[in-house]
This record gives sequence, C-alpha cells and structure tokens, in this order.
Amino acid sequence: METKFLLFLGLCAVVIPAGIHAVGRSERLKHLCVILLVWGTTHASAVSLNFFSRAWYRGTTRGFEFSWLDFLWIFLWVDELRHRKPGQRREWPHGLAIMGVFLAYNAVNVLLSEPRLFGLFELSKMFRAVMVYVTIAACVKNERDLRRLVAALAITVIYECFWVIHSRVVLGHSRADGTLFHPNTVSMFNLIAVPVLLAVALSDVGPRLKRLCGVATFLGSISVLCTVSRAGLVSLGLLLVAVALTCGALKPTPKTAGVAFLLLLAAIPVGLKLAPAFQARFDSEGGLSSEFGGKEHEGRGAYVHLARLMQEDHVFGVGLNNWSYAVSNQYGRMIGFGYIPYTGTEEAPPKGPIPAGSNVDAAQAPPGHSLYLITLGETGWPGGVLFAGVWLSWFKMGASFFLKRSPALRSRFGIGVFFGLLGAFAQSFSEWEYRQTPLLFLLHILLGTLAAVYPARPSVTALPTKTLSRMARVSLKRE
Repeated sequence: METKFLLFLGLCAVVIPAGIHAVGRSERLKHLCVILLVWGTTHASAVSLNFFSRAWYRGTTRGFEFSWLDFLWIFLWVDELRHRKPGQRREWPHGLAIMGVFLAYNAVNVLLSEPRLFGLFELSKMFRAVMVYVTIAACVKNERDLRRLVAALAITVIYECFWVIHSRVVLGHSRADGTLFHPNTVSMFNLIAVPVLLAVALSDVGPRLKRLCGVATFLGSISVLCTVSRAGLVSLGLLLVAVALTCGALKPTPKTAGVAFLLLLAAIPVGLKLAPAFQARFDSEGGLSSEFGGKEHEGRGAYVHLARLMQEDHVFGVGLNNWSYAVSNQYGRMIGFGYIPYTGTEEAPPKGPIPAGSNVDAAQAPPGHSLYLITLGETGWPGGVLFAGVWLSWFKMGASFFLKRSPALRSRFGIGVFFGLLGAFAQSFSEWEYRQTPLLFLLHILLGTLAAVYPARPSVTALPTKTLSRMARVSLKRE
C-alpha cells in the first residue's frame, strides 16, 4: 500500500474518534457538520482518496472513494447511536427497506459477475449514499433543523453560481462547469435544489429565509442557463412553473406581476447573451436525429441497442459498473464500434491508435448516457424493477404532501423535494450523472430530510415550538 494511504488511515484513527467526541459535546458543532455536508457537495473531491484506483477505467466509479464528506456523516451517525436511549425503539426512515434490498441485490450481482472490482467500486458508493440518507433522517428532528438545512442549501446554490459565472466570464468556458467539473452536473445539481428553494420561498417561513431562498432560486436558474444544457433549461422551466402553480404563486396579483416583470428584465440580457451558444450546440451536434438516430452514431441512440444486447445475453446484467468493460470488449463490435478492448483490471488498456473506420472517438467505451439503460444493462430486468421501486418509494414520500397542502415550511419543503426528485428523474433519461458523488449525496441529503418530516412518521419534536406551546396550554386548560 502506498505511503499516502497509510498516512490517511493513521489520520482516520485520530480524526474519527476526536470528531465523534467533539460532535457529542457540542450541539452547534453537530449543526455545523450538517451544514458542511450540504455545502461540501460542491467540493466533494477537494480532499478525497481512491483506494485501488483505476483512473484509466471509463466507468461511473473508479476506486473505493473516501471523501472528507464521509467524515461528517460518520461523526453524525455515531453520535446518534451513542445518544439513543437503552430500549428506545429504532425508527427506520421510510424507503430504507427497498433501498436495502436494491443494495443487497447489487452486492449479489457483483459477486456473480466478472470482473468484480469495478462493481465493488460502485457498490461502495451506493452504501455511502444510503448511510447519508439514514444519517440525515436521524439528524433532522424539528423545524429549526429543517430551516438550517434549507438555508445551507440556498447558500450552496448561491456559492456555486459565483463559480459558474467565474467559469463563464473569467475563464471563458462556452459551457460553465463551476466547481463540479462538468456542465451537465451543474445543471442536474440545480434541477434538484432550485425547486426546493422556490417552494420554501413561497411558504410562510420567516422573511429572511424566504428572501434568501428567492435569491438562490434566481441565481440557480442563471447557473442552468450558463451550462447551455438543452434538457436542463426545458426541465427547469417546467419544474418552476409546476412549483409555482402548486404553491399558488401564479395568482394574478400586483405583487406577482411586479416580481415576474423584474425577473424578466433580469433574465432577458442573460438569455440574449447565451442564445448563440444554445444554437451552436444544436448545429454542431447535428440535431436530435443524429444524437438519437441509431447504431451508426456513437450517441444516445446506440445505448438503447447496447442495453438490449446485454439484457438478452445476461438476465441479471453484465455486472454493476461493467458497462464500459462489456461494451469495449464485446458489445461495441456487434453494432459497428471498434473499441480497443481492456486487458483486465490490473493495468491500463492501450489508448490507440484507434483503427480507421472504428466509428468511435476514444479507445474505450464511455458510460451509457442514460441512468436507466446503464442500470438495465448492468443489473438486468430484476435490478431495473428494484431501482424503479426505490424511485417510487421516494416519489410516494414527496407526493404525500400534495394531499394536505398548506403554506407551512414542512409542506412546502416536501413539495419542493418532489419536484427536485422529478427533475433528477427526468434528466437521468439522457444522463448518468446521478452516480456522481456530489449529486448522489445532495439527493440523498434532501431525501433523508424528506423522510424525517414524512407524514407517515410524525413525531412531537418535529412540530414547531409555537405549536408545542399551544398544545401544552390547551392540555393545562383541559385539566
């Protein structure tokens, strides 16, 4: 093992016990860890290590990743376990059962597939995401915790917008990538977060948080524009209209008209500036017919054929995170793509020269640009059905807040997460970025919070302080 990994393990032996002790002694430090966990999704790879790294592999995960964000959820999770009273009934967050079944299925899938190493990489990331979900669901106990988390989300979106503008204006990138290293990642990041912020801005929460969320909603929308993401722009527009309609913000009042007019004035120059970039994307990539046309294009249309071939050969898929390996070594040639095969999991494959007439842009195959096609190809129909069950359990939590809508923060937050989840779901038809650590963690943070306030798991401590006081006074009067 390399020296840096030994040093890191030694550091963990000191930092983890010290962090758990500090968090246990300070409630403020605990809240700070939650805030940093949200903000840190913009810098997930700033301090991280990949054990057994295979940086040359073109999969969705290339090593056993350990990020500084993992320290935070470990501190919080262990602290929650330590403060659990003896004999106290453990309440598991809604959706954890199907998530656990899906994780277990993928573990078996990895054990039965070849090669196993790449699948273990992805499996470890899935486990970390589940732990983030469970940890946040346990940490959010009342409305004050919910307000803190929403404020952290708003600050994070505003912070990311600063770097997006820096990327576009100062660095001159035609498609801004901010701190997340890819425009499509920035786009999906905001598709998840911005609907939540708009919904909270339309709640009865205090004016400071309401204004903060309003500003973050506008700047997050600007970030999506700067990424020049075609699907992202359309998706965000539809999501914002849906949130506004659901929360009753489109009623024809002077205030609504004034706000809409000001937003339009601010957005027009940005739209005019970015319009040529959107047009250039459509022109340079040959339009949708070229991108989805079929086997002859190394585009999204080809991934449908590749997933079908994998599923026909392997009922349980080719193995988690093995898409690139399987396509490069076998299935690419079946539809006319001359990739250079991998030689195993221990050494980097040849990078070229790529033979003439290979119809590919790189020596090895990229991940399929669809989360659902990757899932189908790698885990088969059983994995696809279980993954659909996971999404349905999440949508069920969010949809429950539509039944008894109110301006309360809890209700608006649930509606916002529903539409943020819908944004991630829609974008994943043409992208695989859901599997990237920043997006995976952000989504599971919001879903964990949603599970904490889910109506099916009501708790007295989840009610606002004023409500608790009112209930106490009523009880005393009755006595």
